[in-house]
Amino acid sequence: MPSIRSVFATAVLVSAALALTACGPSDSGSSRSSASHSVKKANKKNGKKIKKSAKKGTGDCPTIAKGRKVIWVNNVEGAMNNVIAKNTKMHCNPKSHQGAAYQPIGALHTYSVASGNAKVTIISRKDSTQRALTAQNGGIAHVKTCADPKSKQYDGGQTKADASDCWGLNFYEVTVDSNGKITEMTEIYAS
Repeated sequence: MPSIRSVFATAVLVSAALALTACGPSDSGSSRSSASHSVKKANKKNGKKIKKSAKKGTGDCPTIAKGRKVIWVNNVEGAMNNVIAKNTKMHCNPKSHQGAAYQPIGALHTYSVASGNAKVTIISRKDSTQRALTAQNGGIAHVKTCADPKSKQYDGGQTKADASDCWGLNFYEVTVDSNGKITEMTEIYAS
């Protein structure tokens, strides 16, 4: 009759062997940016799902919807209604499975916001979620703060902005109307 120790040792070895064989090639994960991966992991843990604004294209390369484009915000000026930004160029290799990277290109453009009710979806670093705001109720203020985390644009009498909730990359997918005004902004995960 086998001893209890040998039965226990056999059970431990079988469990370890099963655990090692449970991982397959498809379980290895992708080589996306660690920031994007950690936010997704945090959201999975918290039961929250972050929606991607761009549709999936070929592989991990997004396809930007017609009438939309991705911009990189340099700063916000005026009465919080002028977004100064550059257009971007997307770099993406569908075979690499690393997702899209955007590069600001060309001259700065001034985009005004169509109305205070324009939808602005931001990434909250503190909550690891996307949050829907409006331009007048925190959306453009968030964009301004995150484009200027060291508060260089603020006058001496203003309090420095708290940039701890900023994702930090300042890329937004926007819808611009025929007058060149932003009607919707969505902060995106990009590098």
